[in-house]
Amino acid sequence: MTDEKKKHNGRPHRCIDVWAVPPHLFKIEKEERIKIIESMALSKEQTLVKHTEEGPFEPNSLTTPAHISFVEEAVVVVSLGIMIGGPLAWIASMITILCVGTWTQCAVAVLISAILAYHPMPSVEYSREHIISSWWTRCIYKYFSYRFVWSGDSHIKIHEAVPWIGAGPPHGVMPFANVLSIPGINAVPGIDFLGAPASVVMNTPFLRYLTIYPSVPVGGASLQKATEAGHCVGIVPDGIAGIFRQNEHKEVVALKHRKGLARHALRTGTNILPAYSFGNTSCFSAWWDPSGYMEKISRKAQASIFVYWGRFGLPIPRRCQITMVYGDPIYVDKVAEPAQKQIDELHEKILNGIRDCFEEHKASLGWGDKELEFD
Repeated sequence: MTDEKKKHNGRPHRCIDVWAVPPHLFKIEKEERIKIIESMALSKEQTLVKHTEEGPFEPNSLTTPAHISFVEEAVVVVSLGIMIGGPLAWIASMITILCVGTWTQCAVAVLISAILAYHPMPSVEYSREHIISSWWTRCIYKYFSYRFVWSGDSHIKIHEAVPWIGAGPPHGVMPFANVLSIPGINAVPGIDFLGAPASVVMNTPFLRYLTIYPSVPVGGASLQKATEAGHCVGIVPDGIAGIFRQNEHKEVVALKHRKGLARHALRTGTNILPAYSFGNTSCFSAWWDPSGYMEKISRKAQASIFVYWGRFGLPIPRRCQITMVYGDPIYVDKVAEPAQKQIDELHEKILNGIRDCFEEHKASLGWGDKELEFD
């Protein structure tokens, strides 16, 4: 247990069930919405934001699933099945047509693929105005019983530290906690927030529809451009490597030796928000070859190559509870050419911040038997 975690254990803890936020609250002007959420975080005379006087919530106390109607659940199952299963069907179809199809069929298949990969997506402004507060988004919140959990006055500090880069591992097969944090953070805290998926996601048929929420490709240049413009950005810091660390026994985050985030933060003077994504590793099961060839190919190609399955044995995520917990921001001074010692020190702060998020909240979220390991 780090000294920071010991300090946090004595602080009040808070939880907001994003799925329970009244629809009208999403429609209120951002400044007014921020005031309402902050007042709720301080008041015990309401039920939307749960509180403790001191220390974490009781074990398993934040494990009540959201109520969801049959229609709402069906909409989520079908839409996510298309987005996540669609790429598999597309790849299989393309291979079949290219191997046994006529030249005309091949040309049509390539044309359709190009349209699916490059047709225009909704603008960031349209997404913020309509999609973030849409009924469809609220259905997904309910499907995953999506929550934000924090301690102390972190909900205030995240406004004071803007712009920052949020680091919320683990990746799992699909980082739904991180995807949902895009509309969630824009809507509830009211922070101008962008997701940062791998660039290949932006042009993968069907899967790219997950970037319907405001997003930029992950990468040093795009992250710097976004934060310099005043946007906060969220990343999954273990990336593709994190997919191949998923297992049933413990949470493994492939971040021990990956110091690119610390280096980027120092060079640009960008603050870091440590976080943890509970539930990402529960949505799907996965298999890859024990020899590690799939992982090597995936990392070189920047595209995930492995076998995965979820609900009904299909590429549909299980209805599991997903929570994004976040800590206090780590303030970073700009250093044009950081020394290795400075990079190592900041990297250690990031790892400690992520570990504290996990250890501080795991019991209340029903993960008390899990251990976190950095690989």
